Amino acid sequence: MNKTLGISLGKAATATLIKVAIAGVAVLGGTALVSSSVFASLTATATNTSGGSVSTGTLSLTQAASGVAGITGGFTTAITAMGPGDTVNRYINLTNGGTLDAINPTLQIAATPSNALTTSAGAGVQVTVKNCTIDWTSAGACTGVQTTALLATSASVLSGGAAPLTLPSTLAGAVSHLQIGISLPTGSENVLNGVLPGGTIQGLSTAITWTFNETERTGTTTNS
Repeated sequence: MNKTLGISLGKAATATLIKVAIAGVAVLGGTALVSSSVFASLTATATNTSGGSVSTGTLSLTQAASGVAGITGGFTTAITAMGPGDTVNRYINLTNGGTLDAINPTLQIAATPSNALTTSAGAGVQVTVKNCTIDWTSAGACTGVQTTALLATSASVLSGGAAPLTLPSTLAGAVSHLQIGISLPTGSENVLNGVLPGGTIQGLSTAITWTFNETERTGTTTNS
């Protein structure tokens, strides 16, 4: 081989190796740059510096006997010796003491033991509920505005399910001054030779639990 040609080929091979090496370094460098860009990022965060608290309201319903002297018997005082045509009024303050408004007030009763007083629709106990915007007087008079919360309804109906009450207000803090009329319908029975007739309402006794109920007002959406 020509010495000059050999030297030229050697130089060419060396140059080629150098170029390959440079290309390899460039590839590795590019890979490093790509890898670096994958892990590098910018972030920004914002938080409130005050406030942000959330609190809930309460739904509370309580009943208590009227505080007016002479009509403080409430439901705790027994009713005795009732006869057909009699009515006994009890006076109750029903208070929505929570911070949430309410809707759908109802009344339901439960009787123990169950007998004709609360199972007979025609001869058993009848219940009427009236509301006064202020306390009822000791004589049972409303000197404010009187409304009917529940028309005469048999105890048999009230023990079978809750009946809706029409109250002037069920807003938070509202107090309903209720007159609960408990009566026996007029009727006739014949006691023959001291023997009570079948299905009689005479000589019966039952304990009644009065349950008032309300539900939370409809959920709201507020923008602020």
